[in-house]
Amino acid sequence: MQAIDHRGNSPVFLQPQNGSSHRSSGYVPGRIVPLRPSPCPKSQTSAKFTSAGQEGHATFALSPEEQRRQAEASRKKRHKNTLICFGISSFSFFIALAIILGISSKYAPDENCPDQNPRLQNWNPGQDTGKRVIIKKGDLFRLNLDATVHSVVIQDGGLLVFGDDKDGSRNITLRTRFILIKDGGALHIGAQNCRYKSKATIILYGKSDEGDDVPTFGKKFIGVGSDGTLELHGTHKLSWTLLSKSMYSSGLASGSYAFERNFSRGLNVRVIDQDTAQVLVVDKFDTHEYQNESRRLQDFLKGQDLGRIVAIAVGDSAAKNLLDETRLTIQNLLGSKLVKGLSYRQAWALVGVIGGGNSSYNESVRDYENHSTGGKALAQREFFTVDGQKFAVRTFSEWNEENPQFLHMGDVIDGVDMRAEVGVLTRNILIKGETEKSCYAGNQCQYFNYDTFGGHIKILKNFTSVHLSHVELRQMGQQLIGSYPVHFHRCGDVDEKGGYSFRTYLEGLSIHHCFSRCVTIHATNGLLIKDTIGYDTLGHCFFIEDGIEQRNILFHNLGLVTRPGTLLPTDRNSTMCMAIKDKVYGNYVPVPATDCMAVSTFWIAHPNNHLINNAAAGSQDAGIWYLFHKISTGDSHGLYPETKAELTPLGIFYNNRVHSNFKAGLFIDKGVKTTNASAEDPREYLCLDNNARFRPHQDADPEKPRVAALIDRLIAFKNNDHGSWVRGGDIIIQNSGFADNGIGLTFASDGSFPKDEGSSQEVSESLFVGESRNYGFQGGQNKYSGTGGIDNKNRTLPRNRTFPIRGFQIYDGPIHLTKCTFKNFVPTADRYTSAIGFLLKNPWQLTPKNNISLIKFDTNVSLKVFFGKPGPWFEDSELDGDKNSIFHDVDGSVTEYKDTYVGRMDNFLIRHPKCINVTQWNGVVCSGTYAQLYIQTRNPQNLTMTIVRDEYPSSTMALRGINQRAAFQQYQPVMMLQKGYTIHWNGQAPQTTFLYLINFNRNDWIRVGLCYPSSTTFQVTFDVFQRQTSAFYSVEDYTSVTSMMELQKNRSEKKFYFDNSTGLLFLYLQAKYNRDGHSYCSAQGCERVKIQATVQSKQISNCMTKAYPKYYQAPTVLQPMPARTTVQCKNCGTTQMAFTSDPHKTYLLVQIQSMSKVELQSSLPSFISVNGNKSPFKDMGVFTLVVDACVGTVTEKKLFLQANIKSIDEYLKTGIPQRSIVLLSTRGDIRNLNISEALMSLGTAKPAHLQNKGSIAFLGFRGNFKPSWAKLFTSPAGQGLGQIEKFIPLQMEEYGCTRVSSSKRKDLELLKQASRAH
Repeated sequence: MQAIDHRGNSPVFLQPQNGSSHRSSGYVPGRIVPLRPSPCPKSQTSAKFTSAGQEGHATFALSPEEQRRQAEASRKKRHKNTLICFGISSFSFFIALAIILGISSKYAPDENCPDQNPRLQNWNPGQDTGKRVIIKKGDLFRLNLDATVHSVVIQDGGLLVFGDDKDGSRNITLRTRFILIKDGGALHIGAQNCRYKSKATIILYGKSDEGDDVPTFGKKFIGVGSDGTLELHGTHKLSWTLLSKSMYSSGLASGSYAFERNFSRGLNVRVIDQDTAQVLVVDKFDTHEYQNESRRLQDFLKGQDLGRIVAIAVGDSAAKNLLDETRLTIQNLLGSKLVKGLSYRQAWALVGVIGGGNSSYNESVRDYENHSTGGKALAQREFFTVDGQKFAVRTFSEWNEENPQFLHMGDVIDGVDMRAEVGVLTRNILIKGETEKSCYAGNQCQYFNYDTFGGHIKILKNFTSVHLSHVELRQMGQQLIGSYPVHFHRCGDVDEKGGYSFRTYLEGLSIHHCFSRCVTIHATNGLLIKDTIGYDTLGHCFFIEDGIEQRNILFHNLGLVTRPGTLLPTDRNSTMCMAIKDKVYGNYVPVPATDCMAVSTFWIAHPNNHLINNAAAGSQDAGIWYLFHKISTGDSHGLYPETKAELTPLGIFYNNRVHSNFKAGLFIDKGVKTTNASAEDPREYLCLDNNARFRPHQDADPEKPRVAALIDRLIAFKNNDHGSWVRGGDIIIQNSGFADNGIGLTFASDGSFPKDEGSSQEVSESLFVGESRNYGFQGGQNKYSGTGGIDNKNRTLPRNRTFPIRGFQIYDGPIHLTKCTFKNFVPTADRYTSAIGFLLKNPWQLTPKNNISLIKFDTNVSLKVFFGKPGPWFEDSELDGDKNSIFHDVDGSVTEYKDTYVGRMDNFLIRHPKCINVTQWNGVVCSGTYAQLYIQTRNPQNLTMTIVRDEYPSSTMALRGINQRAAFQQYQPVMMLQKGYTIHWNGQAPQTTFLYLINFNRNDWIRVGLCYPSSTTFQVTFDVFQRQTSAFYSVEDYTSVTSMMELQKNRSEKKFYFDNSTGLLFLYLQAKYNRDGHSYCSAQGCERVKIQATVQSKQISNCMTKAYPKYYQAPTVLQPMPARTTVQCKNCGTTQMAFTSDPHKTYLLVQIQSMSKVELQSSLPSFISVNGNKSPFKDMGVFTLVVDACVGTVTEKKLFLQANIKSIDEYLKTGIPQRSIVLLSTRGDIRNLNISEALMSLGTAKPAHLQNKGSIAFLGFRGNFKPSWAKLFTSPAGQGLGQIEKFIPLQMEEYGCTRVSSSKRKDLELLKQASRAH
């Protein structure tokens, strides 16, 4: 039975059956109970209600006699009216039935629409800022008019619904200080299955210093408490997408044509191509001083092609020697009426078209008065390119410089999808905070010159239902902890795992110009955020807070322009970081680079969350930042089981894009400080900390196998420092594109040996582009520019012009780089730009297990590898890591020598006589086997260690060590195996030395001699160190022998020899066990030798002069150098041509090579290439190639020679089948090419002027659709177009292609998978 309230009314929404409204098993957002008739009234005196403020009907008392007479009359009247009533009732019933049957289907209320429930009462609270409204049990209100109140509390089953109509014509605004929904209360604007059509606005007003806070919620909020319901569903619209075509400033590829200030006396002239909007000629004619200049101008104008756009402006004066015949030429060719009367120092400007007549020009003149012109003479006209782009040409007699708008790329460039995101910010449901015109006291005005006290939405645990879709949030959030545009505050599980039959979600929200984050997920799991925009906000935008939040799904969200805020140290910029010191200990001054400066668009504090199809651009620091809390923090500290974030496998990461961020696009590293400030550590709680390392294992158990974190389809471009910085392991990056970053990708190892066990870091099937043909546009975070790239054009740069750009950077390792392609790495006179490089100023270790294989270098890579040289950015290049840089070229795809190692040229620990120097790289290529020796020393620490190989005693390596301030020092040289070495110090020899065998396999060995004073005594032991338990076992003592010969008899025996004459303690280090996988050591543990020395003397322990030549060995080659590979690698490089943000689409790579007149003399062929398959042609003429747009196969090729050039027009109009991509290119000087009308049928917006062109290329489409990629390219006479490259989408439904049967979209399948995961 359905429950009936005390007034006999049916409930508006079904209540849950299990008695817990926040775990409603059958709840469907916005769905109302099917309409039922009200129970028959029990008396005739029931009151009628019209609104919340209505009055009941009055009742009056009567005398007994009057009551008797009235009763008798009533009895007779009832008897008389019974038949009448019955007849009327019957008639009414049939009439009503007919009406209902006839029109009920058309006009019946929709049960999915909250505002159409008949139990709702119209509510008009009016305009009263003092009215505190409480909507309680029995109050079922529909708001149809604007209202202003102090506050609204909806509780105890109360309901507020915004009215709507089928035309969406309402415009309802509710102003209030706050709305609190709790204890069965509900607020509905539309529903998921009945979206709100009208305009609804909720304005949250009030200042931070007005009134009292509401406990838990604060001020200026929409709050949802226990058992509360908030359902807001605006009209569905596309939230954001990617541009399908580049948007240049003023619509032009070549810039905005308001000409520069640097004009000259006379007439300043520009000639512009009417088809492409390109400036062709810039010239000046001093017609004030010279008549010859006037004649030159006359000839110049007569030589221009018909249709050319000409802009002319006077500089200073131009009339004195401007001949009449020149004036007449301007009048006849450009239509000017004012040039005939142009006089001394008149300002005159003209924009006209050669041969365009009187209707094609615009001009203006200003007289010279009182030593100045009477204002600016401005001429302006608008035109269209053949691609349909509108552009304006403006010229001034007083030249004016305009600030161009930013370039918004809409293309796949050099194989990487650099299309700009475009979002729709407006929605028909708006929630906004009302703000003051400027900042006022108490609102961080020292950092912000505007009011940052906006509104906020806060949801607490045990709500009944919260779903927001297609809602706009503007001026929301406050620079206060806990007050964010949308804040799920300690809600626990909000999906099926939490008892909700319908997952809680935010979809299609537009959160912009807000003052504190976008969406905060705080101790909340299972939330879905989809299609949501966060634009121009302060502090981390999509913010996962305490490090315990899991299973949240972020699908196809866009974050743009994430600015610093004040709330947390990681939100702050440098200025805020050093100024905000109220939570540090003592006089500590925060260090911005290490404590703060981490503001990110996506701040992911636990790896078990899912990111699919998101975009992050324009962040002050990072686009997406994964960090790892050692323990739960904030309000969650101590209240939840520890989630072991560092050990937890990564959730789904698929098809995310990051660009135009300053520090990094994707950053996986670090944690936050989890202790309060103290004398021991004065830094602020939750400041950035280097205490965490990501090492995912099955079930977050370090005793179980590692689970590789998969970064699948990352696109990272134009990030100033890093496209991606990734620390930890195992980690795999695949199917990713990196372009125009300072450094494309850096892998950093788990941590410091011996704590770090060793793990795998791999990148495969990916593309690295150094400097693409996306030249950028200076502005915003693009602070640096200079020349560069394969064409040495001006472009934006990641840092200054000397910064060494690198595609893949090796830090330590082990890394595996395989099946990757590198493009466009060309050094300049100012900087080293290399495909593969190394961390600058690296004090850390590098492992010879860094493996590179199956790499393809494009022809435009002139510096494959660079090891650095002393100079800018590299400094002296003398730190330990700099010297030990190395990688293994497994298959010779880098060096052309298979199974070789590449190191720095001056590293003689790895060389032999047959190694090959590569001077350009500052590198050397050697064969051999290599490992590392980890040397840890104590008492004293901070020594400089010098190590030398016995074969090259004059080429030593001095290592400073890694920990300059630690209680011990560590060194990690890379060493060729089966060789002898000696070790020396720049001070007293250390009393304790550990020698760990890193990356040694069974029976690998080296011999070492350590320098000590001759009076030293030793205790030398061997053990196996187990890092997980910090225990050691298999302890063996070394015994002393009296000669080197005896020591050399058996390398595996635990013996040492101390040569008193030289001061060298010799021993062999030979491994007993094989390594496992990528670990530095064996499964048994790390084999190590401990030397405990009792040193009597404090003299410097450098034995070089005594050691050599006594222990010198002639250099030998243990492993011969391989022959140079001459066969091109067929399987090298990525198999993918384009890395796009819509991987479910197929693209066609088109390249057209167009030659200039000079290049034609070399007899090199022109060509059109489709997916790498070239179709060359050498004859003069027009070459066409037709591709099936649905399949991608070439269907026809035709060459039209000059002799039959006229036939091409008919072919283009009638000879090409529907659904075809048409590619066209010319070679040589083609005369009488009249194909302008034909090209219009293939995609141009107007007839093109094709006379006197050097080269012509065209991309078009035959069909009932004009694609955005259709484009005409032309060059002036004698010039070529170079190489044109375009990625064209295939199999589009717009082409008329039938839907191609293919595998399901992976992103949608992953979304389903994430939604099912508990």
